[in-house]
Amino acid sequence: MSDNNFKLRSSLDPKWVEHQGKDFLYLQDPLMLSDKSILIPAPIVPLLRMLDGTKNVNELREAIQTTVGLEFSNQKIQDLLDQLDRAFLLENSNLKDIVVKTTEQYRKTPNRLMMHSGTVYPEDKSKTIEMISGFCEQNVITSPSTDTGSLVGLLSPHIDFARGGGTYASTWQAAAPSLQDIESVIIFGTDHYGGSSTITPTLQNYATPFGILNTDIGVVEKLIDKLDAETILVEELHHRSEHSIELASVWMHAFMASSSFSTIPILCGSFYKYIENDEQPDNNPIIGETINILAESIRQRRTLIVAAGDLAHVGPVFGDSTEVIPASRHTLQLHDDESIAAICDGDGDLFLSISRLELDKRRICGLSPIYMMLKTIECAYNKPAKGFAMGYDQCPADVNGGSLVSITGALLYV
Repeated sequence: MSDNNFKLRSSLDPKWVEHQGKDFLYLQDPLMLSDKSILIPAPIVPLLRMLDGTKNVNELREAIQTTVGLEFSNQKIQDLLDQLDRAFLLENSNLKDIVVKTTEQYRKTPNRLMMHSGTVYPEDKSKTIEMISGFCEQNVITSPSTDTGSLVGLLSPHIDFARGGGTYASTWQAAAPSLQDIESVIIFGTDHYGGSSTITPTLQNYATPFGILNTDIGVVEKLIDKLDAETILVEELHHRSEHSIELASVWMHAFMASSSFSTIPILCGSFYKYIENDEQPDNNPIIGETINILAESIRQRRTLIVAAGDLAHVGPVFGDSTEVIPASRHTLQLHDDESIAAICDGDGDLFLSISRLELDKRRICGLSPIYMMLKTIECAYNKPAKGFAMGYDQCPADVNGGSLVSITGALLYV
């Protein structure tokens, strides 16, 4: 390890687990650069908080002794750092090298692989059809009988199918009659480990059990030419492991397998900075130009925009001090209803402002893709879309049910 000062990666998703009667912090690389994971004993966790890139081994040993009263030898600290380094959990030259190498490999593969098949859904086509058919049989939904206009937007969950299968089934069944003439699908997905305000397309095709979803290279190259590859492709590797677009795409491809269409997959990073201030995301030149380019594409062909996003993430698993109880479940739904109403009114500004007013209390992880869908539709058609929600649910996020992820689907028309 050549670096002298040590910094833990910020884009990690640590989880507390119990192993042999003791508490450990579980760490794993979210980009799947390594198959190694690490269990950090609870007494050592304070040391991780000191890995801010300003301290060498000696300074780390002194800091942990002074602030927490724990005594570690230089060798023990070094052993921990070596473990973190081998798992690519430190911000250093090793991480940069593996990111460059893996990005090159990703771009050379024929298609973006199904990274979550075998865990979230079967890799086999017939078994996937059987799974989806089972969810649909349990959640029989028909599309609206009244004339709602042309389907232009769809909010799909991106939670695993075991928990969200009912909402996926309700949403996509209701959309089915309007999908047959779609020529292009723009898919905005949450980039759970993306940087602030990042907009990240990919030139790769996505694979599903139903075949290959061909990416519209022409539109993606327009984005690259206008916004510069070093700006919007810097996090392209995130497509490789990110589940949001992949999981929504499985359902989309299942319901559109007989259609001929292209896709434009775009991951959206955190919009939290817009929660903290009054700035509007579409005033950001990259976000605004992306919306304009996509709107131009929409005017040229029959296009559906899919936002692959979940709603609230609440409870101790997500950093809250208290568990969700039955009364707070009801309150959560009332707040979710406000956000869902804004979505169904096609009002991206209102949708964002609701989260801004509550200081992101619900941690809506679909904030950026949903906003991008609503604003792109409004730009393309010079008016907001209108629609309705499907299949609201509150899904457990821990074994006790004290943490929840809320989800819904929505269909939007012009």
